[in-house]
Amino acid sequence: MKQHLLLIDDDKDELTIFMDALREVPHEDGFKCTYASSTMQAIEMLKFLVPDFIFVDFNIPKMNGLEFITFVTGQPHLKKTKLCLYSMNINEEVDKQAKNLGASCIKKSGTIESLASNLSALLVTNNSLVRDFRPGNNTD
Repeated sequence: MKQHLLLIDDDKDELTIFMDALREVPHEDGFKCTYASSTMQAIEMLKFLVPDFIFVDFNIPKMNGLEFITFVTGQPHLKKTKLCLYSMNINEEVDKQAKNLGASCIKKSGTIESLASNLSALLVTNNSLVRDFRPGNNTD
């Protein structure tokens, strides 16, 4: 079954880059990717869908990526959804905050190949990265 990913980014060009990199990720069934241009649009969409992974930009208007991740962790129907902060602006403090919320981080990279490598590590190769560390969610 295809893994369902939700990408949230206010720069639509990121969708093209993300999809190009995703095509390079080895996976038997492939991926389905849904796109939201804002966290507010994503909140509306999440009333009707439950993705396997959510990738959210950090610097996004109205509700930044960390605030959105905090929102998602409070939604019982999304408790199995893996969360990833996907941004150029991931420093040590932001990375720590994301991890404390149970999210992974991928820094937007300069090449599709490096992004594909990071996505492979997250989605395929290293399943320990996609474990859900949010309180009350035991995936072991």
